[in-house]
Amino acid sequence: MVLALSLAGCAKPGLYDWGDYEDQLADRYAKEDAAGSELALREQMARYQTGGRRAPPGLYADYGFLLFRRGEDAGAIAYFEKEKQIYPESRALMDKLIEKVRQKSQPKPEPTDAPVVPQEGKP
Repeated sequence: MVLALSLAGCAKPGLYDWGDYEDQLADRYAKEDAAGSELALREQMARYQTGGRRAPPGLYADYGFLLFRRGEDAGAIAYFEKEKQIYPESRALMDKLIEKVRQKSQPKPEPTDAPVVPQEGKP
């Protein structure tokens, strides 16, 4: 029994340090609490930045999506870029999200009030 306990203590840590991010994520989506979500995500990001650990996949994209929904397009793009930098395998998805944000940000052309000119031979 002592041998089993000592070997369990030597177990290699997982690839990512999820902390309570997964539980918070599920809880935030269930409650749809934007203010609480922002605070929770900021705390998670600060924990990883000060702890010198690698944030789990999706954390920065999650915060970027929150900013996008709030209309902060530049911030959203910055966090999508950060997610892409840390996790290159997310590049395709992050590039699509960035493109969508940029399309949304572009001003839409104003409709012209030009008179409709009938073509010859048509009423």
